[in-house]
Amino acid sequence: MKLIKCCAVVVSSLLLTACGNDNDDTAYSSVSFSVSDAPVDSADNVVIAFDQLEFIQADGTRIIVAVDEDTAGHNYQQIDLLDYPGSNSALILTDQVLPVGDYKELIIHIEANKALSYVNDSNGTNELKQPSNKLKLGSFTIKDETVQSFTIEFDLRQSLVMRGNIGNNNGYILKPHGVTIIDNDTAASLKGTVDSNLFAVPPCVNDTGNYVYLYEGHNLDSTTLVDNFDADDDEFNNILPVSGSSVPYASTSVDLSTGDYAFGFLPSGNYTVAFTCSAVGDDPVQFDALTIPDPTSQLQKVTLLDSQEVIHNFNL
Repeated sequence: MKLIKCCAVVVSSLLLTACGNDNDDTAYSSVSFSVSDAPVDSADNVVIAFDQLEFIQADGTRIIVAVDEDTAGHNYQQIDLLDYPGSNSALILTDQVLPVGDYKELIIHIEANKALSYVNDSNGTNELKQPSNKLKLGSFTIKDETVQSFTIEFDLRQSLVMRGNIGNNNGYILKPHGVTIIDNDTAASLKGTVDSNLFAVPPCVNDTGNYVYLYEGHNLDSTTLVDNFDADDDEFNNILPVSGSSVPYASTSVDLSTGDYAFGFLPSGNYTVAFTCSAVGDDPVQFDALTIPDPTSQLQKVTLLDSQEVIHNFNL
């Protein structure tokens, strides 16, 4: 690991543990980070105590910064992700000065006190675990701008995994699978309404299984759209969909009272969006062979441009 001499860069009383070298040409920008989520069907609360963010530059230099204090003065932020669906987000790091350039990894450090991070479901309160209290995410780039904002988007239907089952719950694990870093300057969004008549198309039941799935690309074969799974998980059962299947980029629930759905922070590009009324119990680890879309006509090509909101409604 490259060691560097710390310079006098202090912003909002946050300590920059590694901050530049002796090169006077190093450029810096001010960045902010927020968190948001796509809701999960198995939980009522998903609470995480965010402690620090660790930024790893392309050359291996590590910069560790404490998150903003909460309103009570704690040096962590305890956030229920389910309070921030769609385009809603919670700010956890404000106007932090960092070197411009490519970063190969962002690591979220979780507060070591296990009682501060938990999941509430039908069985009560359950421990939420992360190995070594860290969540390692992917790469991103800080540009030479005055201010740059990012959102860490949690697709909880992919990243939140129960160990055991409802009757024998061994707690939950939060994984990096399905967690993305989005530049707010270019983030697109997609939302719309699902006709309530689609909730009860036989053999579907009104109040279960109503979800919208998003896939990257156009001209996808509807018979190859599959549900969530994670072949890299230690408990994956090695049952895979057929070769050439399209895996979800993200998925989200439909509000039964309004029919609304929303994806809040998406990279621009071509996507296929599909509704299904039969996606109850989509296991984030195992392939379940769910029917998507259902009814089979309920899919549409969409193109998302930088900073654009697209509306697509599903009608019977």
